[in-house]
Amino acid sequence: MQSEQTTAHWLPKVRIINSEYDSKKEFCIGIADGKITHLVEYNPSITIPINYKKIDCEDAFVSVGWCDMRALVTEPGMEHRETLNTAGKAASLGGFTQVAILPNTKPTLENKENVYFLEQENKKSNSRVEFLAIAALTHKAEGQEMTQMYDLHKAGAVAFSDGLKNVSHTGVLMRALQYAQAFDGLVMQLPSDKNLANGHMHEGITSTKLGLKGLPSIAEEMMIQRDLEILRYTGGKIHFSTISTARSVELIRKAKQEGLNVTCDIAAYQLSFLDEYLAKNSFIFDTFLKTFPPFRTQNDATAILEGLKDNTIDVIVSNHNPHDEETKKLEFDLAEFGIISFQTAFAAIRKQTEHILSIEELIEKFTTNPRKLLKLEQPQIKEGQKANLTVFYPDQEWEFRKEANVSKSKNSPFFELKNNLKGKVLMTF
Repeated sequence: MQSEQTTAHWLPKVRIINSEYDSKKEFCIGIADGKITHLVEYNPSITIPINYKKIDCEDAFVSVGWCDMRALVTEPGMEHRETLNTAGKAASLGGFTQVAILPNTKPTLENKENVYFLEQENKKSNSRVEFLAIAALTHKAEGQEMTQMYDLHKAGAVAFSDGLKNVSHTGVLMRALQYAQAFDGLVMQLPSDKNLANGHMHEGITSTKLGLKGLPSIAEEMMIQRDLEILRYTGGKIHFSTISTARSVELIRKAKQEGLNVTCDIAAYQLSFLDEYLAKNSFIFDTFLKTFPPFRTQNDATAILEGLKDNTIDVIVSNHNPHDEETKKLEFDLAEFGIISFQTAFAAIRKQTEHILSIEELIEKFTTNPRKLLKLEQPQIKEGQKANLTVFYPDQEWEFRKEANVSKSKNSPFFELKNNLKGKVLMTF
């Protein structure tokens, strides 16, 4: 079901996932003109207000709308892969009401006009989500020359990153961390040493069997170690995006214990597959399993689960990365990295963490934590407040069918895959 914005709606007998409410209690919520008009404990005798449309969502859960901290939307410049309109539809169906998008567009998102363009798109009446700008940290995201970070911050950029690329120039990263402290800006890094990370899948037994050049774990871990050393020297704060190895989790855990201002996230799909799957008949050389960072080992997956549980890992992101057929229907070593993930993000990670994280702990990594890091207003579930809500069934299993995909691209490994998705979004407000 798509987002509902105008008609008055009545949500009967729902449970609220929010620190201010007992998730075992049931409530009725009325929504009209974009605001929460009613919030009362459920009882069978409640009369639905006149002109309110009752939604078939009894026993569903309601949380504040989910916030995605990392996604690629290829407008402007590559609209054949994704537009803001199609991305908004897909993100909304995935439960997101706010999406921070990477700067790797054409032109690169690196000036005030780019940020204002997103603001204008947000004001359109058919906008289903609010798009937030992660501005490029360096010119053209090439890692050499810093952008006008303060001007971009004043224009509305919520963070700074080179997105799909790593800032490998130590001097540039050091100056960026120092400069960002003047306005409490957040620097986001994709941890990867480009001189080591020039393979196609996780470096290990499976890559050797398949004859594919590997992406070694050390390429990620060395860059995290380097950046943490720079952070110790400069101060400020840094956020590592889409970590994937056991050692990375441990490095960040120790840095937090030390008191460094460091946070991190994982891609929602990271635990759904392992590198060894690429040697199985159903997935062998499947380019839809070619992601960056790559799917790694069971040992890495176990460490990520532990990091989620002890809050070493702060946030879960979609890492949505659309591609057309021409860049995916190729030999594995020629295909591009990335999958579409908006519609499956929550269900993928819910399936893998259902016995590790409570639903409250999981939702916090989709709502409170990303907004805290991006310094966004935290929505409230109270009468009179703006309706920023996601309605969902946390335990409903489902299959992602190709005809249900609303993204412009079709590069998802979850299509028609059984027993991999758990948690179904009904609608967002």
